[in-house]
Amino acid sequence: MSAIKRVTNTSEAEALAALLNGDSRTKPTVVVTVASGHTEPYADVERIAAEIGDLADLYLVTTGGHTWAFSNKMTPGTQVYGGAGRVYPVGLAWNIDLKLAPLRFAWSKSEGPKLTGQLIDDALDMAAAAGLFDSARTASTRERRAGTVRSIMSERALVDLVGGDMASVPPQLAQAGVPIERVLAPGMHVDGVLEKKSRWLDIRESRPTAEEALKTYAAGDVVPAEVRSVLAGSADLRLHPDVTVELFRSDVTGDPDDDLSALLTPGEVVLARVVATGPKWRLSLREVREHDTAREALALYAGGPPWLDPDAPPPAVVEHVETEPSPPEVASVAEPVEPVEMAAEPVAPAKPAMPTPAMMPRRKGEPVRALRPLPAPSPEPVPEKEHPPAKKAAVQSMSLQVTAIKAEKAHLEAELTELRDQVSGLRNERVQFAKDLARAARQVETRDAELARMRSQLRRAKQRTAPPDVALPVFADRERGFRHLVEASWARRIPVGEQPTRPLPDYAIGERFLDSVDALEGIAVDKIADVVMEVLTGLAEQSTGRELHQLRTSAGGNAAPQSRTDGAVCYRVSMQIHTPSARRLHFWKCPDGTIELSRVVVHDDMEP
Repeated sequence: MSAIKRVTNTSEAEALAALLNGDSRTKPTVVVTVASGHTEPYADVERIAAEIGDLADLYLVTTGGHTWAFSNKMTPGTQVYGGAGRVYPVGLAWNIDLKLAPLRFAWSKSEGPKLTGQLIDDALDMAAAAGLFDSARTASTRERRAGTVRSIMSERALVDLVGGDMASVPPQLAQAGVPIERVLAPGMHVDGVLEKKSRWLDIRESRPTAEEALKTYAAGDVVPAEVRSVLAGSADLRLHPDVTVELFRSDVTGDPDDDLSALLTPGEVVLARVVATGPKWRLSLREVREHDTAREALALYAGGPPWLDPDAPPPAVVEHVETEPSPPEVASVAEPVEPVEMAAEPVAPAKPAMPTPAMMPRRKGEPVRALRPLPAPSPEPVPEKEHPPAKKAAVQSMSLQVTAIKAEKAHLEAELTELRDQVSGLRNERVQFAKDLARAARQVETRDAELARMRSQLRRAKQRTAPPDVALPVFADRERGFRHLVEASWARRIPVGEQPTRPLPDYAIGERFLDSVDALEGIAVDKIADVVMEVLTGLAEQSTGRELHQLRTSAGGNAAPQSRTDGAVCYRVSMQIHTPSARRLHFWKCPDGTIELSRVVVHDDMEP
């Protein structure tokens, strides 16, 4: 558990600023502040300390004038104040790129859990980026353990370990940057390195590499991909968290004047056709048609869920506009203790201060009013009594002191009343500002979601209305027209550099094939030509989505394949999956390797 270091005075605040801006830190630093008028932070620092363990240092800055000392020593935009929190990564790059150390806000205690979770996640992300998980692999506090995922809660996977105890897996120790529910699922078996103190289970060593995971994708597959970033003429898509593919305008739209930022949204999941596989992946959005059946996104771990959901809306990104630090809370002034009067006389209570404009709450945007000193009241005359001269003078002097102290007290009370009224006005403004900010943030999220939907609809509309890349030519000879479609698909989808090594071989068209193409509904002819091209070039054999297999004489597992007297064997390949009456292609593979197209059929038609 990380120790909570409290910052309560100017020297400690300046020392913290010097530490953050120095080069001696080897861990991320979490800084949590206390809001003005409060004694405890909104964030749960005890939970933060427990979950970050020794992976980060934790500082709690109390409210007061020393918050100004800290802010004045920090680069503008990197301060933290007013109940907010910030995690500073190792190094000093965050002084230049403010996104590296995001400011996390809470406006009330009810928002404390959200702030707590954000700070924990930021600290773990930065610890993972700094290699702190890996550097302690041989520490005595770690051991290798295995278990079963019980549930997903609070952005963590809870694991029942073999032996009876429990652990949790945060996203940073499974796949950083991906929600844990998109990485692990209840019932999965996991194994990794357990950190005994924090009970974190690091399972990253058991994660398949991106190259291993992407082996299941083949050229021609329609697959989900996440939009990582968008420029006017290009965009980056992620097939896998570790594999980014660059798309150009021509891969998305046929209009050279289109701005891709109007068609794609960062964080959006789109469907793309694989044009070429790794190591130099190529994708195309223009190649995707409405009737295409997409493959499920990859699972990052064996038995895990798909890491992308094409139906999920893109996340709305709301950037917080940082403001100047709020003034430190004005401390309550303790009333001075009146000295004991030797010649005690009844003391009249101080008159209440007259109301002034400064006592009224400020209007929004109005500056804090300066206090004008109140004139000290004239000393009250002391009635003369029969005293010896020396004693009389002493009594008169002490009476004057008491009167002066009372006047000073009344002046201070008036000042304190005005200050309290001003602070009350500031608090009311802060509450109103918080409500306005929350309302604006909700509106921005709504507009972002609407904008993302409109971009997606516009892109799909362009794909629907754009002229098809290929169309069935008007040939008197149907066979010649279909062969033209197959060759056009090969030229379009096989990169020029691969065409010499993946040629389009000769093939035969059976006498019933074109009639079955004309009769089959629910699939376009160019889609059939695409699948035929994949069969001829061997792409269908590499694609698990095509489900290429021999057509057998019966449903039995040991049934013989359908064959002809000339030795040709019938094969069956999927043109659609997960749809009613999914369409299939039947073809004969002759003894000399030549392909003869037999028929296109629905799923339940098992005739060759």
